[in-house]
Amino acid sequence: MIDRLDATPDCRHLIVEWEGGSTTQLAADTLRRKARDAYSRRALIDHGEIAVLPDLTITGLFQVGAAGVNVHFSDGHERAIYPFDYLRELSDRYGN
Repeated sequence: MIDRLDATPDCRHLIVEWEGGSTTQLAADTLRRKARDAYSRRALIDHGEIAVLPDLTITGLFQVGAAGVNVHFSDGHERAIYPFDYLRELSDRYGN
């Protein structure tokens, strides 16, 4: 499903190279706002949104099994796991 994941040189976007040759980029702030972990869901319930710093960057990418990636952010958030199917949904909706 995914051939390669990497951050752009400025770490403000995630590059997703899909099998078959297409590539999308997802902004770090979009990924942070769309995180589905318990902490982020609680923030949505309590505040109606996830506050994101304007200079948010990706600080780490860690494969989770064969079907997902854990993304670490410069705001200290390290709980976000994105299944590859969810990355496809985000790419279709928000990717460039």
